[in-house]
Amino acid sequence: MRSGRLVLKIYLYSLLIIVITGAVQVAFFATVRSERNEAFAHMSEHFVADLAAHYDDPAALGEEIARLRHAKLQMSVYDPEGNLKVSTVTPPLKPLPSHELAELDAPRPVQRGDVFYAHPIRQDGRLVAVAIIGFPQRSLASIIVSAGIILGILVMIGLLFARHLARPLQRIATAAQRFGRGELSARAQISSDDEIGAVGRAFDEMADRVTHLMTAQQELMANVSHELQTPLSRMQVAVDLLTDGIADQAKELLPEIAQDLAELERLIDDVMMVARFDLSRADGRSTGTPLRKSNVCVDELVQKAASRFRTQHQSHELVVEVAPDLPELCADPVLLRRVVENLVDNARKYSEPGSVIRLAAFARGAGVAIEVSDHGIGMDADDLKQLFTPFFRSDRSRSRATGGVGLGLVLARRVVEAHRGTIDVESVPGQSTTVRLELPAT
Repeated sequence: MRSGRLVLKIYLYSLLIIVITGAVQVAFFATVRSERNEAFAHMSEHFVADLAAHYDDPAALGEEIARLRHAKLQMSVYDPEGNLKVSTVTPPLKPLPSHELAELDAPRPVQRGDVFYAHPIRQDGRLVAVAIIGFPQRSLASIIVSAGIILGILVMIGLLFARHLARPLQRIATAAQRFGRGELSARAQISSDDEIGAVGRAFDEMADRVTHLMTAQQELMANVSHELQTPLSRMQVAVDLLTDGIADQAKELLPEIAQDLAELERLIDDVMMVARFDLSRADGRSTGTPLRKSNVCVDELVQKAASRFRTQHQSHELVVEVAPDLPELCADPVLLRRVVENLVDNARKYSEPGSVIRLAAFARGAGVAIEVSDHGIGMDADDLKQLFTPFFRSDRSRSRATGGVGLGLVLARRVVEAHRGTIDVESVPGQSTTVRLELPAT
């Protein structure tokens, strides 16, 4: 985007508005001027009628002239030969030329310019004087100067307005171009509260999300590389042992290799499942979500998740609380149980061995709530804001005790939202974390 072209375009639009406004004003003033001239003509006739009534009385005529002079009315009276009889202004108004005297026989006064009128004064049908009356007005030069000043001010305001609009738009365009070239730190940084400011802030927020996502993807690559390193190394050792003919030691590694393969399979499955949910949301296909729904008994689902946890992990005490007479869910039992198992396993990872984990299910409104609570390390406010961001991990370590690449809660949210439910997390740093799912009943 070229700032100069945008400024010129806005500037020309401003000038067009000024020209249209000026044209409307000219038409308005022309109408007003015509009506004003009509009013002046009637007023001048009235003044001349009063003057003619007292023309033969010098005292009364003097009082009438004094009254008109006090009213600042411009009037000069001439006899038919062009001699000045009386005037309210100095110098007097110019007399009517002899060739225009014939026009005084018309019913209307003779108009001289915009606001000067010549009226006959008659006695017994005989012309005895000619009254020239003028009304105060601004000179044409002053009007032109005033109009020029106003136009100059409007033009300057239009130019400043154009620059005011173009500058933030140019900043947004420049930031977008820099960001598109790979400068992830590029931001518009517009602080105004108008619509342009809203666009700038929306761009900055989008850039923050994209930057965070790209950073998270880099963390994903590092995490996946770490997850692959140990099983691949173990497999390489087993292959080397078999190559050297040491089969007994190679067999000892098979259980761990089998566990590694299972974990890798689950990792790949998580990545593919999140991608499928994201693809279905991006396409806007309500039928595209990878769900196989059926009627699900909440008690049975929770007990199966608890049984599996107790079989695999004896380091924590799992307390299960299921309210009676819960309604059934229309849900994918495999994915939903996987969500519950993932939440319980997260509670184990981030709490001390021997601590209690609580798994509860109870009625909530017209649906069912499933809640997992622990007494672990908790999370601060910053981690809570990013908790459902793909590839984010509140514990940045990559030990096999915590494992994972930050997709568990992301997948949980995708599954719950696909069931038209919600998932919320409450946490107190150093004390506890509670994750709550709310799902609509069948």
